Amino acid sequence: MGLFDYKNYQVAKRENWCGRMDGLEREEMRWHQVVQLVDLRKDTFFTNAVVIVGFCCDIGVQRNLGRIGAKDGPSSLRKIVANLPVYFSNNIVVMDAGDIGCNGDDLEQAQFVLSEAVAKIISGGGFPIVLGGGHEVTYGHYLGIKKGISGGSIGIINIDAHLDIRTTVQGLGNSGTGFYQIAQDSQMEGDDFQYLAIGIQDISNTRALINYALSKDVNIIYADEVRADYLERIKIIITAFAQQVDHIYLTVDMDAFAAPYAPGVSALAYNGIIPDHVFFAIYSTIIHLPNLRTVDIAELNPSYDIDNRTARLGSSLIFALLKERFFNSHDLYG
Repeated sequence: MGLFDYKNYQVAKRENWCGRMDGLEREEMRWHQVVQLVDLRKDTFFTNAVVIVGFCCDIGVQRNLGRIGAKDGPSSLRKIVANLPVYFSNNIVVMDAGDIGCNGDDLEQAQFVLSEAVAKIISGGGFPIVLGGGHEVTYGHYLGIKKGISGGSIGIINIDAHLDIRTTVQGLGNSGTGFYQIAQDSQMEGDDFQYLAIGIQDISNTRALINYALSKDVNIIYADEVRADYLERIKIIITAFAQQVDHIYLTVDMDAFAAPYAPGVSALAYNGIIPDHVFFAIYSTIIHLPNLRTVDIAELNPSYDIDNRTARLGSSLIFALLKERFFNSHDLYG
């Protein structure tokens, strides 16, 4: 990778990582005691590292006429994550690589810088966790995966109420166009468009969007199918999807969840997914996929959160990822 030197990149700050102190033994520690701060402008190796990057941008939400405020999502998530107890292997290092902002309304440049950051982390052997930001994070994140991997196909699992496959407006993307842009890129490059959407609601998508997605062979699991009697079938669908590709990218839009559990989002879903044992069984299936390469959390809008419910739910997803996937791990992909 070339020199990572962009004006809208901010190095990680130690003051973002503070919290309760229960002791200095590993089993007593919390994340703020073990996280390492890294500067992407320097040559850094990420072997066996889970690397957090903030995408402090919601220009795509603004373009999409949504509720702005998701640019503050990374800060809100870090405050909760910092105090999480350590349940991951001693062999796994958690790093904070800082934040990427947006210069004015230049979303495209912010997405480019994010792609450079993700590529640097992946090519350096790390596992990125990107904290959004609006769901415009998807396109930049995807471009970074393409740059960072050494080849192979990419499948995207999107937990979301929306397909986010709307056409661009005068050539410009927004928080709802990411998958359309990826589909267009895939078509131009002769690649298969591999997309599995979980939590989709008819009320949140026009018939034209549903039909376009189906014409692109998008796998859709609707929100009302996320229930106990459908669980085993969903697991089979997820596993079969992952086996068709070389790399899996998971993106979680917090508006997939029902409003009482996730009030702090850009577009509220009053009847979304309930994050109960059924959902977490589905989520566990995804995070245990051997070819999962990267994850992001999108659309957390602290301006509308209540008692940090949405931030805590997003943090619980990050906690589960580290605890379940890396509890006994000697490396990220072994």
